[in-house]
Amino acid sequence: MVKFRVITDSSCGISQEDAKKLGVTVLPLTLSYKGKDYLDGIDITTDEFYKMVFEDEKKESLLQQVKNHFKGSSIKTSMVSPLMFVEAMKSAIADGYIPVVLPISSVLSGTYNSANIARESLDEEEIYVEDSHTALGSVKVMILRLVSHTYDTIQDVLDDIHYMVKHINFYAVPDTLEYLFRGGRLSRVSATVGNILQLKPVIQLDRTGKLTPISKQRGLRHAFIKIKECVNGLPINKDYPFEFGYSTEIKNVELLKEYLKEELPVDCEINQISPVVGAHVGPGASAFFYISEKEVPDCK
Repeated sequence: MVKFRVITDSSCGISQEDAKKLGVTVLPLTLSYKGKDYLDGIDITTDEFYKMVFEDEKKESLLQQVKNHFKGSSIKTSMVSPLMFVEAMKSAIADGYIPVVLPISSVLSGTYNSANIARESLDEEEIYVEDSHTALGSVKVMILRLVSHTYDTIQDVLDDIHYMVKHINFYAVPDTLEYLFRGGRLSRVSATVGNILQLKPVIQLDRTGKLTPISKQRGLRHAFIKIKECVNGLPINKDYPFEFGYSTEIKNVELLKEYLKEELPVDCEINQISPVVGAHVGPGASAFFYISEKEVPDCK
């Protein structure tokens, strides 16, 4: 049995407490809001960050809300530094483990490149940095599989990662389009009209790391029915973990879970998604992360 340690970043949503239980190293990304920096999951919890951002916006004057609408997102994120990765890799090696780094998609963050810089700075042959090509709970699902399964060789570990990269899937539904506009993923007109019409886009993240609206539905219930159809088209691989996620309104994702109950082999957890991405889709967002039996095609 090969001994390896997974090193990841906080965008996967694994808390520091859970990381210790799982034997995983979770390095914090930096969240910046109103000129102040927070180490994700260390200086501030996910729930605390959401409350700070969204409660602040509720208190703002109408004029300030309009300014924010045109200005774009006030939340910034910074990647994990190469130095933090170097320290984590050295610690794993000192403890007798092979470091396997599985961070957020290289398309969405510079964290993957940062890990490669760290690997190249160390005189060690057995350090592996793998691009997850995904984010949030999808990375967590992959990690839960790795730490719960026994592998004979490091190549077996890498082969399973490569299988999951091709089969990982997640669907998300934001409750408001405002934050997708601020993040530059929707035009101002589309966001405004969509909110008036109560349109809810079903968003998929494909393995190119591209967040793509694959459907627009009137209301959450119709959006969740669409996700059910999509999951039936790309069925859940029951040998792998899966998980539901939400930003602030757990009742929304509980409704999504109810719609998918016939597709679920067993019950599973509902966890908050990291504000690294969650703060950009807004309050009330819901998501489902899983490994499919089929390869997931890139979004068109």
